[in-house]
Amino acid sequence: MKEHGRYQIELQDRVVIVRFFDAWNEETSRRMCAEFLQVASTIADKPWACLVDLVHWGLGGPEVMAPIIEVNNWCTENNQAMEAVVCTVKLQEVLLRELQKALPKTESQFFETESEARAWLRDAGYRV
Repeated sequence: MKEHGRYQIELQDRVVIVRFFDAWNEETSRRMCAEFLQVASTIADKPWACLVDLVHWGLGGPEVMAPIIEVNNWCTENNQAMEAVVCTVKLQEVLLRELQKALPKTESQFFETESEARAWLRDAGYRV
């Protein structure tokens, strides 16, 4: 099936930044998760953080969530210490709080802007 939606992944110091765009299907979710793991595995030897920007994300069906839960399980076993989530839609926050149950060792915080999320991570010592 053809992918729907898109994303961007970048690495800044020990922070993986992921931006979601448009509505996703399972194929997009699986491809993003594979790329995320490739990037995160390069810094997983020590504590690291993730900044997730959902401002332009149109969500997706339940099939989108399974790969993300698998990634969250990997993250909790591979030193993810912090997660800053940027979202302005309450449904996104509710969904992410549910997904974060797979991240019991990760300190998480929600923000309305990426600059607020970056400031929180900088206060924790990350160069982002």
